[in-house]
Amino acid sequence: MGRKKLAQKILETIDEREEHGMFIIIYDFKGGKNPKEFYYAIQELEKEGYMFTRIQKSVMLTNSKIGALAVKALAEHYKASVQVFKVCDVL
Repeated sequence: MGRKKLAQKILETIDEREEHGMFIIIYDFKGGKNPKEFYYAIQELEKEGYMFTRIQKSVMLTNSKIGALAVKALAEHYKASVQVFKVCDVL
């Protein structure tokens, strides 16, 4: 068996109950260039069944609390500033 991917390791560390709804993830990598490994890890999360919609370069929308927390942990791993918000109402 090969090494576990970073996305899988992060999913295993999340100790939260799943909650469906809408979550916005906003992140910012200092220095202007986002690491490609971050996006590869997002693809690994999508292979696990999590869905993400890119709103802007550094803004994502998901329907999963676990997915949002996983992206937050990934962004922090790659030294980004990151915030996750739960959407209460869409106007």
